[in-house]
Amino acid sequence: MRRFYTSTIIVLLCTAFTSSPGQDTHSAAPPDHLFGFFPKSVSSQRTHEARALNLVSPGSPERFLQDLTREPHHAGSVGGRRSAEYVQQMLKSFGFDSRIAEYQVLLPYPEDIRVSLLEPEQKTLRMKEDVEFHPNALIPYNAYSPSCDITAEVVFANYGFSDDYAKLREMGVDVRGKIVIARYGRGYRGLKVRDATEAGAIGMILYSDPADDGFMAGDVYPKGPMRPWDAVQRGSIRFLESYPGDPLTPGYPATKGAKRQSPDEDPDMPRIPCTPLSYDDAQHILRVLEGPVVPRAWQGGLPFTYHIGPGPAKVRMELTMDFQTRPIWNNIAILKGTVEPDKLIILGGHRDPWVFGAQDPNSGTAVLLETARVLGDAVKNGWKPKRSIVIAQWDAEEFGMIGSTEWGEEFRDKLRKDAVLYINFDGSVSGPNFGASAVPSLDHFIQSITKDVNDPSTNTPIFAMWWKNQNRSRLKTLEDVIPENAAVSVGRIGGGSDHVVFLSHIGVPAMGFGFGGPSGIYHSYYDNFDWMKRFGDPEFKYHATAAKLAVISAMRFANADILPFTYGAYADEIAKQLRVIESRLRDHPSTDSLILSSVLTKTQRWKQLADTLDRSLFQQQFEKRQANAINAYLMELERLFVPERGIAGREWYKHRVVVSSGYASIGLPGISGALVQNQPETLREEVLLFEAIIDTIIDRTGKLLATIRTAKN
Repeated sequence: MRRFYTSTIIVLLCTAFTSSPGQDTHSAAPPDHLFGFFPKSVSSQRTHEARALNLVSPGSPERFLQDLTREPHHAGSVGGRRSAEYVQQMLKSFGFDSRIAEYQVLLPYPEDIRVSLLEPEQKTLRMKEDVEFHPNALIPYNAYSPSCDITAEVVFANYGFSDDYAKLREMGVDVRGKIVIARYGRGYRGLKVRDATEAGAIGMILYSDPADDGFMAGDVYPKGPMRPWDAVQRGSIRFLESYPGDPLTPGYPATKGAKRQSPDEDPDMPRIPCTPLSYDDAQHILRVLEGPVVPRAWQGGLPFTYHIGPGPAKVRMELTMDFQTRPIWNNIAILKGTVEPDKLIILGGHRDPWVFGAQDPNSGTAVLLETARVLGDAVKNGWKPKRSIVIAQWDAEEFGMIGSTEWGEEFRDKLRKDAVLYINFDGSVSGPNFGASAVPSLDHFIQSITKDVNDPSTNTPIFAMWWKNQNRSRLKTLEDVIPENAAVSVGRIGGGSDHVVFLSHIGVPAMGFGFGGPSGIYHSYYDNFDWMKRFGDPEFKYHATAAKLAVISAMRFANADILPFTYGAYADEIAKQLRVIESRLRDHPSTDSLILSSVLTKTQRWKQLADTLDRSLFQQQFEKRQANAINAYLMELERLFVPERGIAGREWYKHRVVVSSGYASIGLPGISGALVQNQPETLREEVLLFEAIIDTIIDRTGKLLATIRTAKN
């Protein structure tokens, strides 16, 4: 659905809050220390890791990617089934117990998409890329748009969010009864359709402006990596605010005999039609708009002055959609653990693209297949994972994280009990620039693995390149020397990909990482193997590097004596968000401004305990019984933030520290949502609930520390 890490254009892993760069309190460890491993385990672990990393080869992911992108393989298609069978065969050959899990879900396909400019001149727009279309490829469309035949004047609405409509009202422009044309970018397209609907528009056209990811950002494909004139960005427009997954089976798996509701009962189903255009097509509409000149910040990259409208441009939209329940196929493969086989380390990503999907998503698929190949060989060479490793390839992510959500809902109880970690791989490679996002308990772990794998272009640790990219201004005074106590800012994992069900619904800690670069082929026909070979990763060395990070992540979490989570950063994040909300409360005179004082004080108390616990786990060795108790606590903590009662108005989403809205993260969503909605009673309930969660965490952390002190003495 989205690119995880990109240095230009739209950063689709939006983060509403990020960790602050500062000191890594664990960086002073001796060279032979490995966080989470007792001294007696370190040598063996490092030996097996080194052997495994030596097995990683750029040639393998290149071959995987070429095989996967030979034909379109969107969800529910013949090509989609073939890609599932290919992945199953590969994973089985690597020594995994590999199976395909099928679900039946609502997937709309386009039958006919037409947009015609009727006034002040007549022109039928092309609607798709100017290439010899593969016979199995879907024409560009926005999934879940209703069918329509509408004609109306056009209004330009910038990026098409609520603040843009507020600006239009300020300018005296009314979009009621009009077709809105807006730019892609700066957020999830489904929320653009929601906001257009609320503003009174009867239809919407989305296009990619060349100022964002086209010729103004660099040379366009095939000369360069950016979006050419005819490239169309496809994508789903279902809102995903109430729940992701199959629209017809909310909260339960879409198995063959499942009870299904009507599409009209889905609160997230779009009510107005929407279709995408290339900027080559969009220019014909935008050029003839009159009315006020757009605000300076709204001017895009096409070679004329943009106007707001309405009219005299009048457009006819004729969309015919085929809504059907269709099969999708998840790949689930397991490498069974030898000591705690029920405990699951899950590495997953989606397999379905809109067309060929070389970057999104199958660079992630290629990385996971290489990871599985290497882990399988590591077992053959004598490595024994204590915990089980699951490699998952989800289907129908592009339609709204459907495959992962249905699987998560089917095995919710098992995952809540036994899933240790979920790592997401979605469009993992499009360039050389590293980025990562996670829940705060994984900040230290991500930094540690990036210190143990080198950037292939510089042969220096990825951590060093990552830190330099975040501290370019400081390097002038530091003379290119990285401080010993350096730490990087790890993004907070947002929405729009397959980690959502694991983190937001079940409470499994989640993270993701990848390598980004200039890219303008997102969700277009040109996201193909040729683009990757020319621009994204010509030598596939960053695919190999991502696989190395995945391999050591899996190996460490599978075999760690103490699971490598740290919680001081978590308490910091919560305290920061509480202070943000506290400052906003001053703008609500009807709300008690002291309502957060108690929970903030308790969070600071947890911070003290968490720091003490982190240091204790970092420095000590424990008996097996004590280690088991510690690991049970570490696994349980994330679950405590996910009570059975969901967030008001969004009950499927349960996590009280971070929940997504579109691609973005919302900090403390229960509390902040009630504040935004001006619901004082709900606000009090959410504060009390969160305070109770912190009370429980303080109590259990204190008891665990007492046990550790007793063991030490």
